[in-house]
Amino acid sequence: MKPEGAPQRKGSNYSDVLHTTENDLNPLPPQSGYRFSVVKTLLIYPLAILPLGAGLLLAYWYRARWVRLTYSPCPLSMATTVVMSDAYGQQRVCRVQVATFPNVHNADDTIEITARTVRYLTHCRLRYLYSSDEEKFVLLSGHDHGRTLAGIHESITGLSDWEYEQRKATYGINSIDVPVKPLLVMLYQEVLTPFYAFQVMCLVIWYYEEYYYYGAFIILSSLFSIVYSLYQTRTSAVQLHELVRLACTVTVMRNGRELRDVPGESLVPGDIIVIPPTGISMPCDAVLLTGTAIVNEASLTGESIPVTKTPLPQTTDDLYNPDRHKQHTLFGGTRVIQTRFYNNSSVLAVVTRTAFSTSKGSMVRSILYQKPFNSKFYRDAFIFIGALGMIAAGGFLFSFIFYSVTTFVQPDGSTISYLKLSPDVYALRGFDLITIVVPPALPVAITIGTIYAVARLKTAKIFCIAQQRVNLCGKIKLVCFDKTGTITEESVKTSGILQMAGNELCTEVQDPASLPLCPILIAMATCHSLTWINGQLQGDPLELDMFDATKWTIYEPESDPTKFDLLVQAVVKPPPTSDHVGIEVGIMKQFPFSSELQRMCVLARTLDNPQLLNVYVKGAPEKVKDLCRPETIPVNFKEVLRSLTQKGLRVLAVAHRSMDLQWHKSENIERELVECDLEFDGMIIMKNSLKPESAPVITVLKNADIRTVMVTGDNLLTAVSVARECGMIPQHHQAIVMKAEIQGQDSQPAVSYEPLNADGSVPEWHEMQIEHSKPQDFHLIIDGKSFAVVKEHCTEDLLNKLLVKGTVFARMSPDQKAQLVVGLQNLGYGVSMCGDGANDCGALKAAHAGISLSEAEASVAAPFTSKVPNITCVPKVIMEGRAALTTMFSVFKFMSLYALTQFISATILYVIGTNLGDFQYLYIDFWLATIFVFVMGLNAAYPTLVKQRPEGRLASVNMLVRMVVHVVLIVGFQVAALYYLKSPTWPWSWYKPFVITDPTERVPVCFENTIIFTMATFQYTGLALALSIGPPYRKPSYTNWSFMLLLVIICFTNVYLILTPADWLPPLLDFMSLKPVPSITFRVGILLLDFVYITLVFLLETFVMSSRLFHRAVKIIRCKRRHNNPYKHVLASIDPSWPLSERRETTAHLF
Repeated sequence: MKPEGAPQRKGSNYSDVLHTTENDLNPLPPQSGYRFSVVKTLLIYPLAILPLGAGLLLAYWYRARWVRLTYSPCPLSMATTVVMSDAYGQQRVCRVQVATFPNVHNADDTIEITARTVRYLTHCRLRYLYSSDEEKFVLLSGHDHGRTLAGIHESITGLSDWEYEQRKATYGINSIDVPVKPLLVMLYQEVLTPFYAFQVMCLVIWYYEEYYYYGAFIILSSLFSIVYSLYQTRTSAVQLHELVRLACTVTVMRNGRELRDVPGESLVPGDIIVIPPTGISMPCDAVLLTGTAIVNEASLTGESIPVTKTPLPQTTDDLYNPDRHKQHTLFGGTRVIQTRFYNNSSVLAVVTRTAFSTSKGSMVRSILYQKPFNSKFYRDAFIFIGALGMIAAGGFLFSFIFYSVTTFVQPDGSTISYLKLSPDVYALRGFDLITIVVPPALPVAITIGTIYAVARLKTAKIFCIAQQRVNLCGKIKLVCFDKTGTITEESVKTSGILQMAGNELCTEVQDPASLPLCPILIAMATCHSLTWINGQLQGDPLELDMFDATKWTIYEPESDPTKFDLLVQAVVKPPPTSDHVGIEVGIMKQFPFSSELQRMCVLARTLDNPQLLNVYVKGAPEKVKDLCRPETIPVNFKEVLRSLTQKGLRVLAVAHRSMDLQWHKSENIERELVECDLEFDGMIIMKNSLKPESAPVITVLKNADIRTVMVTGDNLLTAVSVARECGMIPQHHQAIVMKAEIQGQDSQPAVSYEPLNADGSVPEWHEMQIEHSKPQDFHLIIDGKSFAVVKEHCTEDLLNKLLVKGTVFARMSPDQKAQLVVGLQNLGYGVSMCGDGANDCGALKAAHAGISLSEAEASVAAPFTSKVPNITCVPKVIMEGRAALTTMFSVFKFMSLYALTQFISATILYVIGTNLGDFQYLYIDFWLATIFVFVMGLNAAYPTLVKQRPEGRLASVNMLVRMVVHVVLIVGFQVAALYYLKSPTWPWSWYKPFVITDPTERVPVCFENTIIFTMATFQYTGLALALSIGPPYRKPSYTNWSFMLLLVIICFTNVYLILTPADWLPPLLDFMSLKPVPSITFRVGILLLDFVYITLVFLLETFVMSSRLFHRAVKIIRCKRRHNNPYKHVLASIDPSWPLSERRETTAHLF
């Protein structure tokens, strides 16, 4: 594949310099090419400008559609503008640009330049080049794509000047810059949102209706909202800008080992950089070619433990993969603490990716281009707002027809319709109904609960970087837990050693330091990645405890720990009181621990025998066993391992071999040549205690009918033991190991099931008499190897059964953890993932609610970060999610019913011939709606998790029934209040029906207006009280003192306005367009009617509509016969005798 305009070199192919690709991980987005069209532009722009510029506003909101209207389609080879879709289906407009290559020649004129330009575009901060072969724009890949390990090593001499200029023009500068937009630009973008556009339309209508005070209030509140939003946006932009900004100077090798100091922004893929001994903040992704490096990757993974990076092996066949070879990769944004190499040689690395293609760039892009939050609530909210809009349109149509047919008798005796007499007044009243039914503040109001929930989580030391995920936490149905460091303690204690005695493992040795000098003791002292950093020995807690158990000491050559010019990386020796004084072992080379391989390896030698190298390997017993010579494996391997792991102990196997190899040849030796033909030495037994908070939290979740799953890289039986200990698998429930493997030449999967007793033993099949009448009667256990077989080779039905019944997933790689989370989500589970952030990043990001246990205030690995290092944060996040979701529903229903109440009041008054006054609207919208909304969300989360989850849909029969009931009550009581005023049953001598004398008068003062307004004020109050839902998701409303205080003040104000017309009150009533009612009897009657309404609404919402009987009635109305979630269908389809009924005659063993 050759991009258009690619230069050629004699004896070389441009594809060696530049790689573009399309693969499964980076599929090319759909592309459509366009060129500017003068004819279309001249036709469309006048149509867009004429309706007060509304078309231009739509063009700003829908840029891709605007391009299609004003541009002409054309082939991509001729396009100046391209419309591309991102990973979430959102269309973006990209401008095609041209990069020019300089005309560079070597002195001997051996380089031939055949083209000097390349066409490219930038999409989501990534560069795409036009390929004439593919006839489309293709993602520009880095120096690592399609290269073998040996091929990457071939570039160790660096780039020539002309190659550098080519790549600089092709790749651009190496900068992850997120510029902070000027305030005027931010203001422009904020004001031109649909929300504020609708408010501008409302303000125009209110201005013509002379609603000056109410309009001023909306302007002030909008200005406050804009200023606050700009402050939040700018603060976040500045924080992100400071986070990603990195300015540094890097030493590069050019023109055949010529060293230059250049800015980090000038690096290009293929550059060879020198990593200084004192370390550097990596400005790019690079592969380590020589030497070793100690790296802090906390900025990417949340894991603060330094990791050791080793040189990339020179295997010729393997293709480089940044995930598979991450132990050799220095990722952008991480901090190299120090480097090590010998003989004063430089530590070299080759740049593979720059700018937004790096790991750090990918992280920043995930922040800039987040997955659209498309929950059921927001989808239903748009449907609901659309329904309100239809009601508004109906009201407008009713108003238009009513004022067209209703006539007014003029002084000369002729009649004329109101609409013809005063068209501006009565037409604006129709438009006013639209502004009433669709509240402008609705989008802001529904976020109140989320804002308060995030603040409460922060108080609990749980930090959130994705507020939209909070509401998703309210629907969590399943929680995945990592084991080590999450459910169990991060630290482990070495409790004993099992050595070989003949051909079997012997009795446990409690104190490793008491062992004679033997391979297992030396392996414990050398097979680790511990290092001295600032005078402190740092590394994995497991390795620290293992090394401390030997009582040996470790030092690094020379007094300065940054000087590694000797033959060894580090030296270990026994304590002075030991019988082995004088023995020193040098660590020559490390193959760091790999999650995929589940082991680590070192090459070491005693300093008195430089010719003999010893290989020491430690890791998962199953993995180490496969590397050993069969005759060295103990005959009781399976029995001993089962006995230890069923007790919940963590077991590491140790093996070694000797190699007659010169030390300088070991630098580039391949791992596969070292980790073979090993001799099994024994097992290291380590105890990893359960955190005291784990079991109670698991119990809380299970009592709330929230499923718990363990996803770990540890041993299967150890994980099962911990799962039973913490209550994830109850003692009386059956655990069944699911084993899947590929057999035969036709690669057909064979699946078997092996039950486990509570003590870890395997019962005879004839003893199995359990009938699984309930889904929780048995739990499937599986390891990563079998999980891969089931996922890739078995039926979807079997995979789904595994997903709904699996409780322990052991020996899972980081990718498999993420695959498991996605699989569970596809079955309809709301999934949360809780891990320590090291090997769980993919799963944490994929989950609906990823919670990282980290000391940092915010980890990019997950939406939530808990500074409290235990799983007590999980129920807190779920509780706050439920509270936020309930608050959002309450506020949405309140705002909708408040709008409908105002719509009903205005419609009734329109029929009478009057309207609500300016200050009446202000009193309702500010005092009775806005303030109520702000305090309704202050109810804290209920401290107990219940089984039932909060409602998640607005467009439901339940919601429709509730809304209809409330609307009927609102209309009924307002009409009842008017009937009480007008009925001949109670002839009020002071009452005279309102008659229009001046059709142009905007708000005539009358008794009807006063009665409707006072009745409505109590209806708003009653709705706020009834819809401020408390248990079981939020604390009772009486615990929200702000809400209760406001409720008391509003009730007192409303009662005072009705019952006590003081001397100073009539001017106030006139100011609010109210007409005082002289009869105390009538006023008391209206007050009693208000009291009946509030009581009835409160009882209906609290007891009737929240009862099981009501929900059963709704289900009958819905005629629901099938479950909405796929996992419920899978559970219902499982045969009670499965999986015992599918047991193979040749049962597979666990190991």
